[in-house]
Amino acid sequence: MAKLETVPATAAPADGVWCDLTQDAPLGRLPVAERKKVANYLSANSDWDGVLCLTGEVSHWVQVSAGEIVSFQSFLTIRLAQALTADNAVSLEAVAQSVARPERLAAHLRSAELSGKNGAVLGHLIGAELAAARAYWLGVDLRVIGKGAVADAYESALKEQAAMVSRA
Repeated sequence: MAKLETVPATAAPADGVWCDLTQDAPLGRLPVAERKKVANYLSANSDWDGVLCLTGEVSHWVQVSAGEIVSFQSFLTIRLAQALTADNAVSLEAVAQSVARPERLAAHLRSAELSGKNGAVLGHLIGAELAAARAYWLGVDLRVIGKGAVADAYESALKEQAAMVSRA
């Protein structure tokens, strides 16, 4: 069985043996590759505290304090977008609607599907994620880590919500 480490934990393991990080509440696993991204960011920004939003097929919101990964929350937003054949454009109007009313996500998605509006599906999914992850980004120093259209979509959506965000 592979070694696992629980949070809180240093981003770079003290013993030099890289492994996934886990936590019980909310239940989650931060893969080694994502942990290395956090360690890489902290190696260049050693005194930084805040939240890193790691974008990709699975997004991870990672809270960092005093060089440690304190907690994280992961989302399947992009996998859901792919399953719904959404394109990578993001409707900021859809983001705002789903941030304000995340409980209407299924209805928003159906409306987006019927309207054919470019970016509405991804916008609604990211909006629901932002609503669920609000404690990770509201009022904190936030960095979006990633490349391409997906990272662009997260950064735009967060800026539209007046988050203190920049790209790393």
